[in-house]
Amino acid sequence: MSETFDPKRRLCPDGSCIGVIGPDGRCSVCGRTGDGRPRVLAGGAPAGSDAVDDGEGASASAGGAGFDPQRRLCDDGSCVGVVGADGRCGVCGKEAGAAL
Repeated sequence: MSETFDPKRRLCPDGSCIGVIGPDGRCSVCGRTGDGRPRVLAGGAPAGSDAVDDGEGASASAGGAGFDPQRRLCDDGSCVGVVGADGRCGVCGKEAGAAL
């Protein structure tokens, strides 16, 4: 193997990413800039976000300004879902408050 360790490499500033900042100034994995700003797509949403249009011209995102502190997490401890307006988990489909 002819790869050598580059002591001047810059790791991605996103603590949950394993990428390295490339010659273009962006992370090779998530696209963040070297200063930590997320890559922005043509529609204005950060790349990698789960931004969705609410039908009224605004968008909600899984992180940042779209964070809902009133959200209810799924009762199933092994699920990562959130209970929706219908009272069911958006991932596993279990009804909120139902016996596990």
